Amino acid sequence: MREDDITAALRANQPFEDLPDISVESVSSENGPPDLVMTLDVAGRKVILYGELKNTCSPLAVAQIVPWLRQLKQARPSAGVALICPSLSPESQQICIENDVDFIDLAGNVSIRLPGILYIYRVGRKPATGTGSQVLRDPFSGRASRILRVLLEKPRSWRIVEIADELEIESRGVFNQFDFKISLASISKTIKSLTEQLLVRRQDSTISIPEPKKLLLRWAEKYRERYRWGVRSSYKLQNPFGDNLIDVAKGLRNQAPVFAFTGVAAAIRDAPYVDLNTIDVMVPREASIKLKPLESAPPRGPDLRIIIPYDPGVFLYQREREGIPLVSPVQVFLDLYARGGRDFKQAEHYLSTIIEPRWRNQ
Repeated sequence: MREDDITAALRANQPFEDLPDISVESVSSENGPPDLVMTLDVAGRKVILYGELKNTCSPLAVAQIVPWLRQLKQARPSAGVALICPSLSPESQQICIENDVDFIDLAGNVSIRLPGILYIYRVGRKPATGTGSQVLRDPFSGRASRILRVLLEKPRSWRIVEIADELEIESRGVFNQFDFKISLASISKTIKSLTEQLLVRRQDSTISIPEPKKLLLRWAEKYRERYRWGVRSSYKLQNPFGDNLIDVAKGLRNQAPVFAFTGVAAAIRDAPYVDLNTIDVMVPREASIKLKPLESAPPRGPDLRIIIPYDPGVFLYQREREGIPLVSPVQVFLDLYARGGRDFKQAEHYLSTIIEPRWRNQ
């Protein structure tokens, strides 16, 4: 979106159109900085607001500009100074709030704080369509999420080619029967997106993960949205093998050669927290068909919940203990977190007792 288009949207009162008693009276360009000055009519009172226009407002871009905007605001105590973008993510909004910087986006997310003069705070609005803001690859989707698995399994310094090599090595792993490989170009685009969101740090050709917990929790929120859709394709089968996971694994292996336990069934091996009432099993779609005969089997233990993964990457870093195939600790956490309720409490316990100690010991 061009700056002229953003200015036209401001003149049309787009960010404030459903806020009572607030309207844009005038917008004029400045030689800068900042880019423009607006006059707001707030219940008959005129309020001056300076605006800095940006087409791209990723968390990284916002973090780079907020110190300067904070200085401008301090120099104009009787007027506002706002960052104005086509759309601002919740993460970008939070950076502004933490640095006492006002912001406006065309979806109607607004934060303007002028002590004794004006206070507007409205967030949670979805990005406006057709804003033309920069589109980055979603690092939490399908194939791209395999890169997150590498970074969170081994949160050390990486180079793009090393991530590609790691995925190729895992494709040849003894427990894995999938091709996890991703092109260097795709890895580079995903890393760029993570960098823009301040989830990884890139210096020259080196990639580091300053806060792996922050990255994992951001992914967990995105994963939960996907999980709710994916759970519709899951189904339960009766368990004729008993409540011992070793016996269940042996029985399932006779039916489907590729599977792995996740959720509470996997967490209970390392960090028991809640009772095992349902055994979650990740099974590729083509292998799940072989489990249909269990529908009529006599039950002898907790039900089996068969989950069809959205991407083979869920089997990345699969482990096996006493003949029991388990998904990676990261995948265990994601599935516990996504289910919510008591499983969410198990996720918190699992993160603090299993995953974080592993990170500290690397």
